[in-house]
Amino acid sequence: MAIVYQGSGKMLIGATNISLNCTQISLDAGFDSLEATVMGATGHKFVAGLQSVSVSATVLLEYGATAVEKTIYDALGDGDTTIVISPTSAVVSVSNPTYTISNAMINTAMVVNSQTGALDTMTLTATGGTWVRTTA
Repeated sequence: MAIVYQGSGKMLIGATNISLNCTQISLDAGFDSLEATVMGATGHKFVAGLQSVSVSATVLLEYGATAVEKTIYDALGDGDTTIVISPTSAVVSVSNPTYTISNAMINTAMVVNSQTGALDTMTLTATGGTWVRTTA
């Protein structure tokens, strides 16, 4: 078993690795709950519906023609963005599964967040699409 520490997550938007600009990455993957309770049941029964996915990240802001802000801005509002997230930057394995989210939409990105005496960061969120977990 590999316990991950010291925040070594990996995040790609399209083919661009933004990991070195991230201070926090989170991924919630699951399914919508559909009720399948039948007459006479004494408790609720649920089955998996459509996949659900939510991504958030805190990103150190960097501006420029090839910078992370431009990458995120170009994908903002598109419903066909591919995002790849892993717990670490190591090779994909059972102890470092990779989640590929297809057709996600980056729906919010705080593209300006300036504060005296602090590093400028942005928060981005993405929802929707489908996810696949790979271990090899």
